[in-house]
Amino acid sequence: MNRKNITLSLFVMISFLMLVPVVSAKDITFMLPQDEYYFLTGDQAYIPLYMNNSYGTDMNGILQATFTQEMNTGSVHVSSSNSKSTSFQVPAGDSATNLGFGTSNDPETLKVSLTFNYDENGTKAVTLGNILIHFVEDESEIQNNSNPIQSSSQDASLSQSTDPFAQQEQQMQQAMQQLANQQSSMQSSTQTSQQAAQNNQMDQDTSALKSQMEQQIQQQEQMKQEFQQNLTSNEDFQEANQQLEDMGYNLTDVSVNPSTNNTGTFTANYEKQNGDTATLQGEMDNGTVTNLQKDTAEERQNLRDILARNKDYQKYLKELQNDGFAETDSTFSRSGNATDLQIQYGNSANETAQINARFINESVDSVELVRDREQNNYPLYAIGALLILALAYLAYSKYRPKKAEEAPVAVDVAPVKEIFDFRKEAREHVDKAVLLYEEEQIEDAYGTAAQALRLYLSHFYGLKKEVTNAELISHLKVKGKDWKEIETCLELCSLIEFAKHVPEDGEFEKVISTVKKAVNY
Repeated sequence: MNRKNITLSLFVMISFLMLVPVVSAKDITFMLPQDEYYFLTGDQAYIPLYMNNSYGTDMNGILQATFTQEMNTGSVHVSSSNSKSTSFQVPAGDSATNLGFGTSNDPETLKVSLTFNYDENGTKAVTLGNILIHFVEDESEIQNNSNPIQSSSQDASLSQSTDPFAQQEQQMQQAMQQLANQQSSMQSSTQTSQQAAQNNQMDQDTSALKSQMEQQIQQQEQMKQEFQQNLTSNEDFQEANQQLEDMGYNLTDVSVNPSTNNTGTFTANYEKQNGDTATLQGEMDNGTVTNLQKDTAEERQNLRDILARNKDYQKYLKELQNDGFAETDSTFSRSGNATDLQIQYGNSANETAQINARFINESVDSVELVRDREQNNYPLYAIGALLILALAYLAYSKYRPKKAEEAPVAVDVAPVKEIFDFRKEAREHVDKAVLLYEEEQIEDAYGTAAQALRLYLSHFYGLKKEVTNAELISHLKVKGKDWKEIETCLELCSLIEFAKHVPEDGEFEKVISTVKKAVNY
C-alpha cells in the first residue's frame, strides 16, 4: 500500500472514531419517582434512585449532595446550606439504589440537589434539583404525590453550581477522580512489581487526602449548625429578634463565622414587606452574646431627620444642590454609642462628593463636606504654581544684568505631596480590566477587576491599605454593609485568576457591572 493510500485510510479511521460518541449517544440517566418525600421525625429518610447507564461499563465519579436546611427554633426561623461529596459508581445497564439522608428529631424541611460528575470524553454531569424532604411529627401531615423527575448527562460547564466554594470543591473532587481513573487504567496493564507498589501507594495517598478533606468539610458544617442552634436558643438574641418581629421585620438569613460551636461572630438580616431592612449583629463568646447591635430603617430615618435640622448640613447640602449634585447612596456604621453616616452625591459631570456626619447617641457631633474636585485639583494647582515659578526664573535669568559668577547655593525644596485619588485609580483599573478582557488575557482581566473593587472599598470605608478578599468582607460585615454580592464577585475572580476556573459566557460582564456599581463608575 503506498503512502497516499495509508494517509487516506488513517483519515477515514480517525473521522469514524470522532463520530462514534455522537452517533452512540451514550449517557447516564437518573430518575426519582417523586420530587417530594415525607418522613416521621426520628425515622431514617431513604429515597430510591433509579439509574440507566448506556456506556456498557461501570462509570465511577463523584456524587455531590447540596442541602438547604430550614427549621423553626422558638420564634426564630433558621436556614443554612452545606454540601457533601462522595465517590459513587453507576453500574452498566439499569440499576437502583437507596440514598440515605439521615433523620431529624425536630420538624424541618430539607431542600436537596444531587449532581453526579464523571469523566468520559470530557467532564459530564447528571443533576437532579428541587427535591424536598419533610420531617413531620404526625402521620396526618404526610402527603403523597407522583411527580417523577429525571435528568440525563450533559457537559459539566452547563450545570455548574453558582456557589464558588462548591465549584472549587467539585474541581478538587474531579481532579482526584481523574487521578484514580488513571491509576486504575495503569494497573490494568502489565506492570512490574515496583510500578504496582508505586501505584498502590498513590492510591492510598489519594484516598487519605479525600477522606481528610471530606472530614474537614463535615466538621466545619457541623460547627456552623451547632453555632446557629446555640445562637437561636440564646435569650438575648431571642429578645432582640422578638423586638424586630414586633416591628414587622421578618428574618431572611443568618450569616455566622464561628471559631467554635459557641464562639464567633454573626449577622442576622431582616426585611419588611415594604422593603425596609434591618440587621442584628454581634459576637458570641462561650455561649454569651456580646456587642449586640441592632440597626433598623426607623433608627436610620430618625438620624437623617436629626441631621436635616443641623445648620452645617443645610449649608453643605445647599452648596451641592446649587452645583447640580444629587444623592446617590448612603451608608451607616455603628461603634458603641457612635454612629457614622456617609452620604454620597454625584452630578452630570461625573463629579462626586460626600457629606460625613457623626452622631453620639442621638446628637450630631460633627459634619463635614468632602468634594472630589478639591482633592483632584490640588496637584494641578501645585503644578501650575511650579510652572509659573519656573517661567519667571527663566525670564529673569535671560534678561537680568550679568554679574560675576557666584558659587551655587544648595536649596532644599520640600517635595509636593501628591494626594492619592483612589476613585480615579479604581476606575482606571476597571478600564484596564476591560481592555485585558478584549485582548483575551482572561485571568489578568478578572484579577484587575477584583483589584479595583478591593482598592476602592478599602479606601472608601477607611482601611486605606491593600487588603485580601477575606479582610475586606470581614470589614464590610462589621460595618453592616451589603457584602454578599461583593464576596461572590471577588470569589469568582479568584477562582479564575488562581484556580484556572473557566468562566461562562456573560460572567465577565456581570463582574464589571458589579464593580462599576460599587466604585460609582
